[in-house]
Amino acid sequence: MEEKAKNYKNRGELVFETLKQEILDLELKPGQMISENELCERFCVSRTPVREAVRRLQEQGFVKTVPYFGTQVTLLNLDNIKQMIYMRVAVETMVMRDFLEVATPLWMEEVRYMIRKQQALIQEKDFEPEQFYRMDAEMHAIWFKATGKMKLWDMIQAQQLHYTRFRMLDFVTETDFTRIIREHTELFELLEKKDLSGLERSLKEHLYYSMKRMKHQIEVEYKDYFEQEDQEG
Repeated sequence: MEEKAKNYKNRGELVFETLKQEILDLELKPGQMISENELCERFCVSRTPVREAVRRLQEQGFVKTVPYFGTQVTLLNLDNIKQMIYMRVAVETMVMRDFLEVATPLWMEEVRYMIRKQQALIQEKDFEPEQFYRMDAEMHAIWFKATGKMKLWDMIQAQQLHYTRFRMLDFVTETDFTRIIREHTELFELLEKKDLSGLERSLKEHLYYSMKRMKHQIEVEYKDYFEQEDQEG
């Protein structure tokens, strides 16, 4: 723990960043209770940095206080996720339209390279879903970078508390990663052809597909991960 702590300003920062990433990666599940005593023991720290980390997580919506029970990882809000996908489609469609104007062979090679990396990753026996998730994000970030809109990309990423966890759940339950790579390849081919209408249609289908594929998991298998409609959001 000492070696890892050197990467952070203090132990409170270490606890906060570690728990935040574990929540986003679903290592800490939606609805899971977090024990202050266990965190103190795990990170070898006093209650002060743990409470500071939990306070920051609560401010950002990652956890909430449940009276008489303690601290709980927040549930996924389906309406928030749907609106995030809607925004991603709207914004990313415009960005890819701009990308067509600046898509030099070098930028196109970056896209092709990311697809090859994804193909290589799924050949490994024990690859982790979060590895694919990060490669997926890196590829989508390319058109934002090429068009000078990384600030916009960072803003989108910062607002993805619910959507990021939903996408991680999507990857954790995905059984056919080749389908995602095929969709990425189709996007690449449409970029090569500068087929704007086809590109917009394909991107929309790509971003919305997980909502269709995950219907059973949302309603049955992982129902407890989601806020119920009659709850306030």
